[in-house]
Amino acid sequence: MSKYYYLISSLPELFFETGNSKHLDFLHIRDYILENISDSDAVYVHDLLNCIDNYNLIAVMYGKNRAWKEGGMTDIRSINSTDRSALPEYMRDFLEYTDGYKAENKTYPDEHAAEKYLSELYYGKMENSGNAFIAKWFKFDREMKNVQAAYLSRKTGAPAENYMVKKDDITEFLLKNTSPDFGLSRERNYMPDLFQALETGNLLERENRLDMLRWKQIDEINVMEYFSLDVALGILQKACIADRWMALDSEEGKRLFRKTVDELVESKKVKTV
Repeated sequence: MSKYYYLISSLPELFFETGNSKHLDFLHIRDYILENISDSDAVYVHDLLNCIDNYNLIAVMYGKNRAWKEGGMTDIRSINSTDRSALPEYMRDFLEYTDGYKAENKTYPDEHAAEKYLSELYYGKMENSGNAFIAKWFKFDREMKNVQAAYLSRKTGAPAENYMVKKDDITEFLLKNTSPDFGLSRERNYMPDLFQALETGNLLERENRLDMLRWKQIDEINVMEYFSLDVALGILQKACIADRWMALDSEEGKRLFRKTVDELVESKKVKTV
């Protein structure tokens, strides 16, 4: 495994303090990492940041009024091209799936179903990655989102399985266990903190606590890593989180977040304060 002594020592040390990331330049950190690692390792940076491309892809396909997310690694405009060879394999599989609807003169599956299928393809690839950080991070991220889906299901009555990505031992707990913590507090050490965060009434504060948990998990995954690619990937993922809060700290970011919250409350009747 390659060691990147100069790169790691020259990357900024990031701290999870919302409102204190004014000088963070996520794109600069991404590009700096890419300039200083091997081509074979750069593949994993692309993998990590394809989550941004997934968001933009759904926005383009469904004409959603979403703010375009910067920092992705794929030219989403090429989805309408006959040559899709530059796209990640999972994305090509997804587009082949939606092309099938066009060929049969059917409308696309609804946005939620399409996004769920895209996520299952993406997480399936990431959790089988040859890079340890990528595999562990996306397993954690998927489990965390599935717990959130099950928690909201209890609050709203929406079928939890419709919002979960991939089935595994954790989803079995989420679908069958009726205890307040779904019987998961002994299964994963982060579960108690996750459920405390989910019980937070204020949605902005809830998001803050959830991202703090993500931040801590990055440190746990890389606790025994020094000067490796995994450390660089962890810093890049932290920069993604910090960049999101930098946007939310702006007035426009707060307005967009409030709009999203209002739409969520209206559609799901989620309690907020």
